[in-house]
Amino acid sequence: MSLVVHQVIGGAGPYDAITNQALRFRRLFDRWGWGGTDAAVHIDPRMTSKFVPMRSLVPHPDEVIFTQYSAYTPGLRDLLEDHGRSLVLCQNITPPEWFWQYDPLTALQCYLGRRDAERVMGAATVPAGASRYTAEEFGADTVIPILFEAERYGRRGELREPAPAGGEVLFVGRLCPHKRHDSLVRAVALLRARHRPDATLRIIGEPVNDHYGAMVQELGERLLGDAFTWERGLTQEELADRYRGADALCCMSEHEGFCVPILEAFHYGLPVVGRPSGGVAEVAGDAALLTADEDLGVVAALLDTVLGDRELRAELLERGRRRLVAYDETTTAGALRTAIERVVAVADAH
Repeated sequence: MSLVVHQVIGGAGPYDAITNQALRFRRLFDRWGWGGTDAAVHIDPRMTSKFVPMRSLVPHPDEVIFTQYSAYTPGLRDLLEDHGRSLVLCQNITPPEWFWQYDPLTALQCYLGRRDAERVMGAATVPAGASRYTAEEFGADTVIPILFEAERYGRRGELREPAPAGGEVLFVGRLCPHKRHDSLVRAVALLRARHRPDATLRIIGEPVNDHYGAMVQELGERLLGDAFTWERGLTQEELADRYRGADALCCMSEHEGFCVPILEAFHYGLPVVGRPSGGVAEVAGDAALLTADEDLGVVAALLDTVLGDRELRAELLERGRRRLVAYDETTTAGALRTAIERVVAVADAH
C-alpha cells in the first residue's frame, strides 16, 4: 500500500524530542515508499530545510495527517476536524500546576493542551498514546511507543565497577519543575552524607527558562559543591560519552508519559533508580529499582545498593537489555504502520 502521510507538530527544533521522533518516523515512511510533508506551527530557523509552516499544508482527501500531540497547537483541531483521515499520537502533556510559579507561558500551553486534548483526540480517525498510561489518560485504545533506534546510540555499555566510595549518578532530561531535579540533588546529597562521600551528580538538559535553570544550578552547587555538574547543548556523541562515563541513572520525575532516558540507560548498561510515576514503571518493567517512598533517604540507599552490589548491577543490566527488545524499532514501526493502515481502512469504510 503506497500512501501519502503528512506529519504535523506544534514546534520543530534541533534538540526537541517530538521533532526528533518526527524525523525518525519520516525515515520509516521513506523506507516504506510513502510520501508526504512534515509541517509545524513554530519552526526554529535551523529546521526550515525539513519542515514547512502548518498553514501551507493543504492535504488531499485521500492523504493521511499524522500528528504527535504534546501541547496546545493553534489550528490543529480545525485541520483535523476538516480532514477525514488522521492519526493523533498523544505524548505527555504535563499538568499546568507544575509550571504556573516558574513559567506561566508554558503553564498556559499545558493548560490549553490538556483542555483541547479531548476534542483533538476526538477528531482523530485513530487516537493513540505513546504509552498505555498516556493512552488511557486521554481516551485512546492504541499504543505506539517511542521509536528507539539503538544503532543511533552507538555501542552498548558494559558492566562497570564504580569507585568504592564514589560513583556518578546521571539524569538526562529537560530542566522542568515536574522532573524534580531538586529531589535528585537532595537524594545525592544524602548518598554522599550517609554512604558514598565521593559520589557525584551530573544532569544534562535544557531548562524551561534561564531563571529555573539558575535555581537548579544554585541548589546543586550549594548542596553538592564540586560534585555537581550541569551540561546542556551536547551532541549525540558527547551524550553517549556521558552515559558511558556514568554509573547509575536516577529519575525523580513526578510526571512522565514515557521517559526515553530509561531506555538510553538500559542501552548503555546503567542501573536505574527512580519513582514509578506515569509511564516510568511501564517502560522500566522489572529492570529498575523504583520506589514511591517520599523519604529521599530510601532513594539514597537504593543508589548505594546499585552502585555497590556487582551481582545486582549485572542482573539489572541483563534485564535492561531484555526490556529494550520490547521497544526495538521493528515493534514501534509495526504498531505505527498498523495504526496508519487502520486510519485508511476506517475512512474507506465510511
